Parts: sequence; structure tokens; C-alpha cells
Amino acid sequence: MKAVVYEQYGDPTVLTVKEVDQPSIQSNEVLIQVKASGINPVDTYFRKGIRQVDSFPHIPHFDVAGEVVEVGTDVTNLQVGDRVWATNAKGASAEYVAVSADLVFPLAENATFEDGAAIAMPYMTAYLSLFNRGQLKENEAVLVYGGAGAVGHAAIQLAKKAGAFVIATASNQVKADIAKKAGADEVIVYKTDDLVTKVKELTNHAGVSLILDMSFSENMEADLEVLALGGRIITIGSPVDNTPPLMWRQLNMKHASLIGVLLFTAPKNELIQAGQHISTELKNGTLTSHIGKVFSYTEAAKAHETLEKKEYSGRIILDHSN
Repeated sequence: MKAVVYEQYGDPTVLTVKEVDQPSIQSNEVLIQVKASGINPVDTYFRKGIRQVDSFPHIPHFDVAGEVVEVGTDVTNLQVGDRVWATNAKGASAEYVAVSADLVFPLAENATFEDGAAIAMPYMTAYLSLFNRGQLKENEAVLVYGGAGAVGHAAIQLAKKAGAFVIATASNQVKADIAKKAGADEVIVYKTDDLVTKVKELTNHAGVSLILDMSFSENMEADLEVLALGGRIITIGSPVDNTPPLMWRQLNMKHASLIGVLLFTAPKNELIQAGQHISTELKNGTLTSHIGKVFSYTEAAKAHETLEKKEYSGRIILDHSN
């Protein structure tokens, strides 16, 4: 089968398309014929060697949508021909990928394969952050950084549906409009407005109960200023500095919780719950994907370059249909 691969760490030019062996499935797995795959920032970290891969040649990416073409002997929840999506699907950017059936979810007929690949990791991350880790309650105020980004866009929709008051951030008015369209009650354009001042104004100086932070090292000080007493900070990412010094006293004074989240190590039962919820809401039309650009899988190098340059808001998707 054809697959996107890289045989050494490096810049996007290490990505090529080659013939590799088709995977065989275990009794608890299904084989998916890939129609679309999604690229996440973490995929660039693996490609560059910031995070290590198991071996070379390596097939990248984790988000997939396609059709089930084979089921393992122990699988009862899926059958050949089902339209599906999944994340944590190692080697997603190939013609076929083998995935544990527990972590494969139905893709509604009203959704495209591109939608399926686009919702995967962002929506799962947002759901776990808000509900499993953040324990969001109705009427709480939540601050979502990067409301026009993939995870932020997903979090806005999920939090609003749960009855929260949602404040999002954006770097400019175009991105602010995207966050507003997703359902944010208020959007702070942080390059022109002071975030701390605006959050305090919008919450009558009470602060927010929950923060979803995409770049914790840059925002830690502001987070601890706008956090309500007993509030929670979910550290989704910290790409600028992933070992920042902790502002322990400020955290303690706020009686606050600092909480990590990582899709790769989340408990399976939480992933299943999240995936089922997302599939249902996508079918009901209450959630939408956020796609920035679709490339052919043969243009994987260009797609990675585009992602790293942040040329588009929303997901970068690879089309595997031809």
C-alpha cells in the first residue's frame, strides 16, 4: 500500500510517499481504508525528533476517517462498510490503518470524511479538558485560549452546549469572528486589549472558574490573575517552554488546581465516552468541524509546512481518496 513516511527526523522535506506493507489486524481491531487523515501540531514534534518515534520508516499522524474493510474476530460494534473516524490511530496517513475497535466511532452520513478526520484529536482533547479533567458545570465561566484554533473552536462549541459562559481569545479580528461564530459569548483580541483587565470586567471581577490553556508558559501569570478562587487550569500545551517554573505561591493563594491532559495517555473508558458523545452530536448537527485547508496526501510535506507557518485557522487535512 502507499503511505506517507519519513526515514529520519527533519524539516517537512523528509516526508515522502512510498510503498509499505499493509497492516494485519488483531482480533480486537478493525482495518480502515483511509479516506482522510488530519495533521496536528504534535505530528510536527515527532517529525522533528522533539518526540521520538518507535522506528523508521515511520508513518505519521493519528487522526483518520474512512471505511471499515475488515473486522477482527472479537469485534462486535463495527462491521465491514461502516463509515468511521478515530484518533490515536498510529500510522493514519496510509491507504489502510489498523485500530482497536473500542476507539473507532461512527461517522454520520451528514459528515464528510474530511469532517471526520478534522474532529478527531481536537474534539477529543477539548472534551477531556472540559469535562473529565476540568469538571465543567453549567453557568461556570470558562476562558478558552485560541478560539480560532482547532481545539479552541471545539471547546467553545462543547462548553456552550453545556451551558457555560465562554470567553475566548484571538490574535486579530478575523480570528475573533471565527470564535464568535463558534459560539463564544465574548472574544478578547489580546494584541489590542489587555486580557487580565477584560476578563475581570466580563466577570464582574469574580474571574473564570476554568481555563483551557494552549501555551501555558506564556500565559501562566495571566491565568493565575484571572482565575477565580478554587478554579482549574487545564494545561493542554506549552510549546514555547515545556518546563516552565511554577508560580507556586500564586497557585496556592488562589486555592487552585493545575491539571494536565494528554490524549495519548487518557484512560480508555474516558476516550470511549468522549468519542461516543462527539459522534452523536456531530450526527445531530450541533457540532461542526473546523477545516483550514485540504491537501492531497501526496502533498504531505507542503501540508506540514503550512501548519508550522500557521497559514490557516483550523485543521490541515490530507485527502486520501485518489
